[in-house]
Amino acid sequence: MSVFVVYVKETGHVVGAVTANGAAVPTVAALVGDELPLRVSLEPGSVVSLTLKAGELAVHEADDEPGVFADPLAFGVQPGEPGQPPKPALAVLRKATVPLKFEVPGLTVTVGDAVSEETPVLVLISYGQATSVLRGKIGQGLGEVLLETLVDDDPHGVLVLVPGWAGRLEEVEKP
Repeated sequence: MSVFVVYVKETGHVVGAVTANGAAVPTVAALVGDELPLRVSLEPGSVVSLTLKAGELAVHEADDEPGVFADPLAFGVQPGEPGQPPKPALAVLRKATVPLKFEVPGLTVTVGDAVSEETPVLVLISYGQATSVLRGKIGQGLGEVLLETLVDDDPHGVLVLVPGWAGRLEEVEKP
């Protein structure tokens, strides 16, 4: 039996996994169609979807890792040598514990430890049923970044992807 993971090409975060017997590596379109919705429950009882477009995703045949089915965002695809496919083993990513927070003028993302090199940050934020995409970088020697965006006082679904850190899919409100 093979394990196939769908991951975000930009950050390596796994966003879904399936198993198949004796199958060739499927395409992204065969697994998710044109886009992959990630759902976030908001108070009081509503649900929003943050969508990743198929062009932002890739499929990889990975070693068996049962935990990837329960918490895919806790795993990442490890790049191979230049010009080679990713490594078969999935990386277990560190978990950030500092809450995400909206403050003027945007969203603060804190990973906890200072990063050893400039590190990209990809954020998706729900605005009603629409999705806004923010990109930024945590500077070398720093542990956080403020991504400028205006949000209303309603709760928002947020997906935060920082290489090396588990993805975060959660509700975030303005204080």
